[in-house]
Amino acid sequence: MGKRKSAGNDTVPLSKPQLARVDIATLNLFNFLAPPAAAYEFDRIYSNEQWQKKCNWLRHCVTSLEADIIGFQEVFSVDELKALMQELGYPHFAVVDTPGCEDYVCRSPVVAIASRLPLAEVAAVEPDPAALAAMDLNADFRFGRRVLRATVSLDDWGMLDIYVLHFKSQRPLFEPEALGDMKAAPRLLAHRALGSFASSARRGFEAMLLYQALINRRDETANPMVIMGDFNSGLDAAEFRGFWLGADAIHGNDRQVAGLGGLSEQAFSRAIGHFALKDASVLFLESQLFERQGGGVLGADSMEDLSWARRPTHYLGSRGSLLDHILLSQDFDGALAPARGRVCHFSVFDEHLRSPVYERDSESSDHAALVVGLELL
Repeated sequence: MGKRKSAGNDTVPLSKPQLARVDIATLNLFNFLAPPAAAYEFDRIYSNEQWQKKCNWLRHCVTSLEADIIGFQEVFSVDELKALMQELGYPHFAVVDTPGCEDYVCRSPVVAIASRLPLAEVAAVEPDPAALAAMDLNADFRFGRRVLRATVSLDDWGMLDIYVLHFKSQRPLFEPEALGDMKAAPRLLAHRALGSFASSARRGFEAMLLYQALINRRDETANPMVIMGDFNSGLDAAEFRGFWLGADAIHGNDRQVAGLGGLSEQAFSRAIGHFALKDASVLFLESQLFERQGGGVLGADSMEDLSWARRPTHYLGSRGSLLDHILLSQDFDGALAPARGRVCHFSVFDEHLRSPVYERDSESSDHAALVVGLELL
């Protein structure tokens, strides 16, 4: 911690000396599965040469990121990833689930975390049974990819909770055949409409059940939080609106029922704000603009040369989407007092997507990696 880092992309130089720092990254590995196992389809198997190229690319990526802690998605070969990360100087590694494989075909990857710093605690996040019942979900509902929470002790600064997630993809939730005997065109349209909506609904259920777990944990421990991974949608999607609830969204009657009606507006806003989540890239851009303008009013005219921080993290053909995100608790909003940290760095590692080199990148990932640098105050 405490040294300047670069992820191989444009970054804005830091203007203040650092006291202490931790860098945290997220990366969807895209079918990290050693041969002779197959990913999803029986013939999707890496050759030994392709597998070595994928591992070598990951070595290049991790070395470039220089992160202290990395969260991974789409992990099938857990032991191979653990060994590779230990080789690269990450002795602490954890998963909270087992990849789902039948015969040699694997269809259910897991998330993982690798760290240079000791992990004080690792746990799987489970949906609250009462919430499942209230939302009319089956009691056996689980996250499609189990969410991992790791707690790190940062010297005298305190505990930091890190969540690694991978929400449901945007692919329709079921196959066209599930709609029964329909003509081709109507079935195609219904499959796209109903299946895509079902995927969004599934993503929304997972997101809000996770949100409940986040705020319960926050209420119990007051630990600062980092939530990161492949959200499979933009943060402005309807299924994630609950993440951005503020005091102004709470009806007065609900305040009374909850026993908070006696609080002043300022005290109520402070109580609700304790659970607020912030987009790390936005916090970084705001801090840079604020410093550039000498602490004055932020302006949109300075955003153009910082727009790289909002680049797509995934491409389908030529269409890019921002699917991967890092969220932070308000402890890292430097504009608030008293903040416990600030976002001093943010990088998008996407050279393999924007300007790939075949020999290095042909077996890389279809996602960019994100890195956030947190200065601890």
